[in-house]
Amino acid sequence: MHHHLIPSEMSWLSFNNCILDEAEDLNNAVYDRIKFLAIHSSNLDEFFRVKINKLQKKKTKKNSHLLEDVLKEVNRQQNRFGKIWSYSILTELALNDITYYEYQELLPEHSNEIEYYFKSIILSYIQVVYITLNQPKTYFLNNRSLYFLVKLKDSKGNYNFAYLNIPSDKLDRFKELQSIENRHYIISIDTIIRNCLAFIFPADKIISCNAIKLNRDENYLIEDESTGDLIAKIEAKVEERKRGSATRFLYDSNMDADSFSICKKAFKLYKSEMIKGGSHHNFFDLFKFPNPVKPNLQGKYYPNLPHLPFENTTSIFDVIKKQNQLLHFPYQSYYYVLQFFNQAAINKNVTEIKITLYRISSQSLIANALISAAKNGKKVTVFVEVKARFDEHNNLFWSKEMKNAGIKIIQSLPNLKVHAKAAMITMKDKYGNKKNYGYLSTGNFNESTANIYSDFGFFTAETAYTNDLKKIFTFLKTKKKSAEPKHILAAGFNMKEKLLELIDTEIKNKKAERPASIFLKINGLDEKDIIDKLIEADKAGVEVTLIVRGICTLLPGIKKVSENMKIYRIVDMFLEHSRIYKFANNGQEKIYLSSADMLSRNLNRRIEVAFPLYDEKHIKEINKIIQLQLEDNTKRRTINSEGLNELEIEDNIVSRRAQTEIYNWIAADNRIS
Repeated sequence: MHHHLIPSEMSWLSFNNCILDEAEDLNNAVYDRIKFLAIHSSNLDEFFRVKINKLQKKKTKKNSHLLEDVLKEVNRQQNRFGKIWSYSILTELALNDITYYEYQELLPEHSNEIEYYFKSIILSYIQVVYITLNQPKTYFLNNRSLYFLVKLKDSKGNYNFAYLNIPSDKLDRFKELQSIENRHYIISIDTIIRNCLAFIFPADKIISCNAIKLNRDENYLIEDESTGDLIAKIEAKVEERKRGSATRFLYDSNMDADSFSICKKAFKLYKSEMIKGGSHHNFFDLFKFPNPVKPNLQGKYYPNLPHLPFENTTSIFDVIKKQNQLLHFPYQSYYYVLQFFNQAAINKNVTEIKITLYRISSQSLIANALISAAKNGKKVTVFVEVKARFDEHNNLFWSKEMKNAGIKIIQSLPNLKVHAKAAMITMKDKYGNKKNYGYLSTGNFNESTANIYSDFGFFTAETAYTNDLKKIFTFLKTKKKSAEPKHILAAGFNMKEKLLELIDTEIKNKKAERPASIFLKINGLDEKDIIDKLIEADKAGVEVTLIVRGICTLLPGIKKVSENMKIYRIVDMFLEHSRIYKFANNGQEKIYLSSADMLSRNLNRRIEVAFPLYDEKHIKEINKIIQLQLEDNTKRRTINSEGLNELEIEDNIVSRRAQTEIYNWIAADNRIS
């Protein structure tokens, strides 16, 4: 491996470790800390569903060493997770009169309560499978589901084994019990089942009960996307994914050798796939951990702020026609994006709507607005990316719903994913002349994630943007590139080439002793050509500064390679999701906002858009946000030459936190328009 690169898997784990930093930080409210534990667990779960299988399948010496390093770091983080939960979170809850039952003896009142709940509700969903290895039988664990392996001893002294499901997919994982003397009590259905096993196995002695869980590989490859029914192939692969090969079998660290052996044989596992865990799994269910004293023990609430130009207007299009509008989510309300489509759906002058959808909310208001528009006689064309991992089922559902309403649906291009976030609405004026209104964003058309993802939304009626949007939508419809966009950078057209040119310009300017710098805020960096060009820029003396939330395979501070480069990572209450590309350009700054990370998949196998900012006030806004993020000394980490995160917290220094300062700046600054 090159000494200036780190494997993407290890870089990603370094990012996920930052989530644990937030869970451990006593300055965060305890329920915010619980949320960070849920995020860490959810992230790690996806990591094993997507990233690990290639290391397990390709049996090379390099992969074996990397897999060993990955599992060692995962184990370290899981141990850290357990300590934060057991010794910090639960202690703080207890000090605030909240008891979470795990191993404590139940109070008599609660014993009766959980017995009633178990017999009347939980038992309806329990399925028991006895394991008999001497008989040919297939034992199957559903992906990501929770189970108990129970070791039993019958009246003759024989040991038997069975496994049963924990129905967290059907019932709330956590249940509030009756309060006693102002103390609140919470219990998991796992613990309820453990306490009620005698009702399931009345004739046997229960020797042990261990939590188990299986992650399966959820990658899939469609060999030929160009022929046949691509949608049918995707649907078949999504079903096949449910039976994917094992990538991680989590088992209770207290499990005895016999139980371990039974699991290995019954579920056809390799020892390398079996990883020690705790007595509870799927901690991403902590997203719904009850707070009986709400809103106490939660962090400060930051309500969405208004965007003043869109307030007190009867037509959002009149505002956009006069001036481009830049919004900052989730600081500002996503309501205006919904308003854009809702007004288009009922406006008699709107003739056509085009949009790309990558990840759609399960209760999508935008999809419903598009359906209304079609029923109101508008021509609506929707490109739905049905290959969006883990959202295939949802996207296919909405595709069918919209198609049934008369919307023209274009689904998935062969060998490409459409990750661009773009829409265009065509309207006729009273003279019959057409006017296009565009919307470009760094984030998905998803009102649910818009409340927690930090993104930009840009509304425009300028032909510089809308003419380029027409070219992109024409390509999506015809699969033919008629002309290259002039202003917008589009992966699949010219994005990577233009980015390399922009970096080259900074190198030339530096050599000519002109102002030269590069700033990139992205979610991932692993694209070889971009990395090589950034190294070339650093060697030439160009100031290179990156904020990379997730995977960053390039290491800074490597002598004669990336010696002067600065790379940071910000993890805070909102997920940093926006992408900014900024180039000094000899004093004539060029700033692009984008849907694309600097990952190989984004620049080489996707359709993406990066749109330039020309309005001086919008350029100032983005520069202000960049400034606040680079001055953050609370949540901004420095990535060091080993790929580790360093929090630069100094004594007697005024605390600076970018996300709260951005919120306060937007709240106080009525110029934003």
